[in-house]
Amino acid sequence: MMMENRLFEALLDVIPFAAYAVDIETYEVVYANKLMTENMHNTKEEYCWKKIFGQDEICSWCTIHELKQRTIIYNSEKLITTFFNESTDKWLQNYDELVKWPDGRTVRYSIAVDITEQKEIQANMIKTHTKLAIQSKKLQEANKKLEYMATKDFLTGINNRGYFFKLFQNLLKTKLENDYKIFVAMLDLDKFKNINDTYGHNTGDEVLKIFTQIVIKNITSEDIFGRLGGEEFAIVIKSTKEEFVIRKLEKIRTIVENTIISTNDVELSFTVSIGIVQYKNSYSIDMALDEADKKLYEAKNDGRNKIKFRT
Repeated sequence: MMMENRLFEALLDVIPFAAYAVDIETYEVVYANKLMTENMHNTKEEYCWKKIFGQDEICSWCTIHELKQRTIIYNSEKLITTFFNESTDKWLQNYDELVKWPDGRTVRYSIAVDITEQKEIQANMIKTHTKLAIQSKKLQEANKKLEYMATKDFLTGINNRGYFFKLFQNLLKTKLENDYKIFVAMLDLDKFKNINDTYGHNTGDEVLKIFTQIVIKNITSEDIFGRLGGEEFAIVIKSTKEEFVIRKLEKIRTIVENTIISTNDVELSFTVSIGIVQYKNSYSIDMALDEADKKLYEAKNDGRNKIKFRT
């Protein structure tokens, strides 16, 4: 029997990994090959948790109990586990199985593979991917911010002059169906300079933002709304009926007229004048806006807070 044990152990010694066997009843280390012996915590100890791993009690990652259960329930005697050995600061992957030792005892035979380097590579990869993901997110956010700055008015958040023209141009390139027509409206806040001079530019900015919100709530996503500069705004509306367009803009004018703004312990109101034209194929965008602007100044000259329309 002793000779058989030695032959058996000699065969196991050639394995290029640390290997050992533990009696599943007594936890005694019955065998350890050369590589395992060189890495043992204390060769003079008897029990595996002290001898191999330098633990004060049965290791938290011990698989003996689970191997017994697997043998009974699943008829499987093999198990692969990964754990961190705190005594050596190494990650190990154990290939465990229950086998009959030559002396008749059932042992847990384990091959321990040091995967510390692999774990470190994985950790570095995770860190790298995480860093790249964060950088990618920051880049996306920066691109969104740049896109917003390039297309939106910084104060009101609506389309700026350049993007308004682009959207208008895109609309003109589309084929209109169902007798749709395009209407262009110019809107200008009345006596806005007086508001700035009397109440200050902060109050003037607040008036512009409130006016913008009134318009947004009373137009559709298909309408093109932009700030052309200062207190001057424009709306492009696609519709089959001019009466609908006039009613829409008249509603905006009326809401503005009835809006009271409370700011800096004062209350103030303001009005808007509007000029509308129907877009013609002979127009350029600038010509259409210029024609609407002429109607706007007709509204101004007629006492302000009015709408002037020309087909």
